[in-house]
Amino acid sequence: MKQARRDRRTSEFVLLYLIQQPFHGFELYKKINKVLKSNKVDTAGIYRTLDKLENAEMVTFKWVKGDKGPDKKLYSITPEGAVYLQESYEIAGKIIFDLTIFTQTYEGLLSKM
Repeated sequence: MKQARRDRRTSEFVLLYLIQQPFHGFELYKKINKVLKSNKVDTAGIYRTLDKLENAEMVTFKWVKGDKGPDKKLYSITPEGAVYLQESYEIAGKIIFDLTIFTQTYEGLLSKM
């Protein structure tokens, strides 16, 4: 059976960390992959997401001196990004509610088999 593609919600996780403090792209990659168990994201996915969010004016960046290497982009969330994050939070709550009904119903069916 063909698997349906599941949304990784990479944009939401990037914004979730950036609302706490500015980060470099690779730092975001490490933090996100540390907490996500089933939806690992590669570095290219993080940078594509950051580019997409920048084009949508949800994040901005400034160049900072690298410790040992080249200068790096330090990303921050914008007010537009914070609004999107709030909307995502509200949608996630509805999805969690729906999935709770699904899992409880399915568990009830399993107990009858």
